[in-house]
Amino acid sequence: MKEVSDSIRGSTVSNLTVEEIMTKNVITVETEEPVFSMVKKMINKNVECLPVTKAGKLKGLITFRDVIRKVVYEGKDPKKMKAKDVMTKSVVTCYNDATVLDVVKLMKNKRLRRIPVIDRDGNLVGLITNFDLAIIGWDVD
Repeated sequence: MKEVSDSIRGSTVSNLTVEEIMTKNVITVETEEPVFSMVKKMINKNVECLPVTKAGKLKGLITFRDVIRKVVYEGKDPKKMKAKDVMTKSVVTCYNDATVLDVVKLMKNKRLRRIPVIDRDGNLVGLITNFDLAIIGWDVD
């Protein structure tokens, strides 16, 4: 379980950055990974979504809902479909140096529960979720 560090306790929402509270060791999949193995990874790692990357760059995001809607519901073979076939390509992201306040506003306005975090070079560096925000006392629902 994540714990609030002493540096976060002393911060105010106006200067607290996403990098200070985001989940850093994000489990990802590559664009060519078969959906079947991707779903096994989601279940084994107990995660609801996976950022899709290629050479460290964010290419999309996949949730269980995407798999159900685009594979199961349409009767497609999860061993033949790839992550790139199922992922949401137009993903809302934020930079690691964005303030938590800005990200909370973004999540509320777009009705999102998670946002991939990228650096200024476009590399995936983390994921910020409503759970990360709840730990510091924010409720985005």
